[in-house]
Amino acid sequence: MMIVLQVVLAIFIVVGGFIKIFRISFQVEHWQQYQYSLWFMSIIGFVEIIGAIGIIGGIWNQYLALGANTLLAILMVGAIHAHIFRAKQSILMIIPALLCFMLSTSIIIW
Repeated sequence: MMIVLQVVLAIFIVVGGFIKIFRISFQVEHWQQYQYSLWFMSIIGFVEIIGAIGIIGGIWNQYLALGANTLLAILMVGAIHAHIFRAKQSILMIIPALLCFMLSTSIIIW
């Protein structure tokens, strides 16, 4: 079951990372609302992809799983902060980041 959660989380995160790196229009609009620069969006996208690779590698190495999921949990706290406090968006906008945070922390605890 834990492997399934890791794969699902990695897929979700890697898609989000590529959306940021390729600067898909809806994501650019969000980052403008957060008042962050677009180069920072690209860096976060790259870090997300590295984290997703780490999650997959964590299937075989528990230390890699711990590090990658800790990194992603921290990123998701930042995402939640950006949605609520910087862009002042609806609480519904944090659902994807909150789910990723919960999955990451579940994998850490497991």
